[in-house]
Amino acid sequence: MPSRIAHPSLLAALLAAPSLLAGCGGGARAASPPEDEALPVRTAPVEPGPVARPIRAAGTVAAKEERDLAFKVGGLLARVEVREGQAVRRGQLLAALDATELAAAVRAAEEGLGKARRDAARAAELAAAEAAPRSAAEDARTAEAVAEAAAAAARFNLRHAALVAPDDGWVERRMAEPGEVVAPGRPVLRVSGRGRGFVVRAAVADRDVLDLAPGTPARVTIDARPERPIAGRVAEVGRAAGRGTGTWQVEVAIDVPGPGAALLTGLTAKVEIERAVPAAGAVPIAAVVDGDGERGAVWAVDGGRARRVPVRIAFLQGDRAVLSAGVEGLPLVVTDGAARLSDGRRVRVAE
Repeated sequence: MPSRIAHPSLLAALLAAPSLLAGCGGGARAASPPEDEALPVRTAPVEPGPVARPIRAAGTVAAKEERDLAFKVGGLLARVEVREGQAVRRGQLLAALDATELAAAVRAAEEGLGKARRDAARAAELAAAEAAPRSAAEDARTAEAVAEAAAAAARFNLRHAALVAPDDGWVERRMAEPGEVVAPGRPVLRVSGRGRGFVVRAAVADRDVLDLAPGTPARVTIDARPERPIAGRVAEVGRAAGRGTGTWQVEVAIDVPGPGAALLTGLTAKVEIERAVPAAGAVPIAAVVDGDGERGAVWAVDGGRARRVPVRIAFLQGDRAVLSAGVEGLPLVVTDGAARLSDGRRVRVAE
């Protein structure tokens, strides 16, 4: 069988390969400075703790005061004077029952009270003349007191046959219409008041709620208007977790600039609450080498030589690594060139 001869150009390439590889190796060795030559590096300052780590949550806007208005007694709904979204003033009439039956109850109670008073007066005269036992006079006075209470209750029910606005605000919902028979306590209108302003109600996880206290500054961003953040503060912190969620409700009061009507109940918002966490310091992520979970190291420069400093990583924040231990009292760490260092290696800090 004839022998196979490689193509001349391929053979030349194979023969040239060792010299190329040798050249590459020599170039790589030439790129690394000798051990006794100072390696140029750059440094960055260590930001001492504590470190700002805001609590972020999402929630909805609502008026601080929201009420479902209902009648104390049932009856025929005669009129509803407002519509949904309408602004109302404190004391304004919102809705009323047909008062025919309630007015009749008041008249009946007052007539009964008049009779009880006459009976009590007659029984007292007879008892004074010893024409009737003293117990009869006492029973008559008791009947008079009962009649007075019945009349007061009837008048009270008549006064509450109308719903009035408890505060300046808005009608959120209209839940009944004229002509309907409403039961006692059935909501007819939902209103919100502007007296105590607006809040954002947000859910916060257990790892964050323990650090919260009323009065902590916050910033609120309405999703519909993200370019105009609003200052706020924590107003209330829930004392119990929500069922099924395991989160705590936090209310952030909003410092609304201008008229309160600029906000609407139900708007979605993002909340950022100020918080500072204990930390040894924060460094650029590029300064951390040999990272393994919570463990890592940074390089410091002492007397022109590199010194490896073990650290513990708490968390990452943007382009920074927040460290829980290891950099206490350390002013600077190496960033550029950190991956090429060894303990005791001569270094030169570049400007």
